Amino acid sequence: MENQTKNRIKIDIAGTKFTVLSVEGEEYTRSVAARLNDEISSVRRSAPGLSLNSAVMLAALNLCDNLTKAQEDSDRLRIQVKEYLSEATKYRTDFEEAARENEKLRKDIETYRKRLGDKGRNNDPAPVSAAVKTVRKSSANEAEDDEFENLSFLNDKK
Repeated sequence: MENQTKNRIKIDIAGTKFTVLSVEGEEYTRSVAARLNDEISSVRRSAPGLSLNSAVMLAALNLCDNLTKAQEDSDRLRIQVKEYLSEATKYRTDFEEAARENEKLRKDIETYRKRLGDKGRNNDPAPVSAAVKTVRKSSANEAEDDEFENLSFLNDKK
């Protein structure tokens, strides 16, 4: 910062003229001075009997309060962003691990399909003979032949 060119800028704060040296541009420096003037004017409007010196002190106190709160907010946000980045890194690692596992499983499936040859292409269940499609389950009292329940196989083709 010592090697940067410093600009000489004339400003007015609460009726007092200053020449400041700043590495910032003239427009920025004037906007900061205008903000301070606005704060001093606000304090003087809210307490008209205050001296200029007291108004400047209260304006400085208000601005320092705003700065302190903004820094605390910034620190909280910085911590929150670090936590989010940590979580994102964990999720990314989990995702990459799942993707590797998925790829391994795909390769395993392809290997098994090759080993099975034509058998692996036919995914239909083996046909069930007509004789075993319906099974009768006897009731608790086997003497009563009329009380049977029909059980149908799930793979019946209709």
